Amino acid sequence: MTEKHFPWKNNKIKCVILCAGKGSRLLPLSENTHKAMIRIAGKPILGHVIDYWRAYTDDFVFVVHYKKKDIIDYVGTLPIKAEFVELKELRELAFSLRNAAMANLTDNFIVALGDCLNKGEFRFPDNFDFGIGVWSTNEHYHIKRSYSVDFDGDMVRKLVEKPVEIINNICGMGSYFFNKKIFDYIDKTTPSILRNQIELTDAIQKAVEEGEKVKVVEFVGHYININDMEDLKRAEELFGGS
Repeated sequence: MTEKHFPWKNNKIKCVILCAGKGSRLLPLSENTHKAMIRIAGKPILGHVIDYWRAYTDDFVFVVHYKKKDIIDYVGTLPIKAEFVELKELRELAFSLRNAAMANLTDNFIVALGDCLNKGEFRFPDNFDFGIGVWSTNEHYHIKRSYSVDFDGDMVRKLVEKPVEIINNICGMGSYFFNKKIFDYIDKTTPSILRNQIELTDAIQKAVEEGEKVKVVEFVGHYININDMEDLKRAEELFGGS
């Protein structure tokens, strides 16, 4: 894939940020502070997430639940357009995203996770409106706690949530480039055996199996999915020097 400009740049789009969860793996740090509000290099994790995606849009939708007021109050201080969707219960990512349909979404939109940090750039394939961010890494533990991506050219063939077997060095990211058809695929996806919940990766796989042209969007740079204290340390080192 060659480096491309963002193909939706001339169209007004929204970025959905999923930031409803508590972050139990960061306890006791996340007991009194929302995970996305933990500060890295003097700024909340969520602030770094928003800063990155503002290169694409200033129009955001935040899906909230745990300590929602902290998120809402913080976002209210920023020079962006913001809409909030509150979950009545805390569940899996696919459920959180499905609720985002209640917002006034654009036909194409970005989805980002409120605890995933990017420092680098995406390389967009030609002619796509359905894609997932992927990152190449030789540290396979990143893939095992995320999802693996098998693809041919720039077309996704298979996604596996939290894989036991590593098939390549490609890690699926918490960055998605969707159109509204994703909601139909979520509705048609059954809960996984792995966690008895609807996995977002399974919904994307359903799209692939039904003929949707889902493309990989290569990311070049640093990517950190904040899960534990070691991730926080790495993020502090990365963003503290920027």
